[in-house]
Amino acid sequence: MIREIFEQRLAALSPRQEAETTALVEEYVKDVREVQNTAVRYATAPTPDAFRALSLIARLGETAVETLAGTIAAQDPVLDTWLLFELAKGVAFAETAATGRLRAALSDTRMVPQPPEMRYLEEVGPPYRVCDEAYVALRRILNPESFLQHLMESRHFLSLPDTGKNHEIESWLQTSSFTRFLGDVDEEEK
Repeated sequence: MIREIFEQRLAALSPRQEAETTALVEEYVKDVREVQNTAVRYATAPTPDAFRALSLIARLGETAVETLAGTIAAQDPVLDTWLLFELAKGVAFAETAATGRLRAALSDTRMVPQPPEMRYLEEVGPPYRVCDEAYVALRRILNPESFLQHLMESRHFLSLPDTGKNHEIESWLQTSSFTRFLGDVDEEEK
């Protein structure tokens, strides 16, 4: 499905047609995966088209990560190293794109609107700023810590007053180092 057809069909749907929207997206994803799978099949075959298919996969960037990962997982113990290389490039591209957008959001102090259904929760935390959410997301992506440690550190960060959060964000922008607010929570769990 080409982009124009996808956009036309999407524009024809109302916000209430959730099932139809989901079906359209699934159809589009299926088409993209077919292109990716075909490219991988050609690239792994000993044909003159293998080099062109490899070039196509390289241009697919982060969109080919899932397809490449599936192909690698299905291989015999002797892996095609170029598949691993392209997978790593796709992951790196996606990480760079995500962290670039998040880094830009660190200066956005607008409040993140809470969804209306949040009012039904018993314990609703304070609303956060865009920059706070960006910092937490960057910490998750760039800081090697366990999920539990990340959760506790993020909760601590989000509980700080805005001036404290601003200071931590500025510190990270200058040093690219995240502050460890708490001890090793993983050790305490043992």
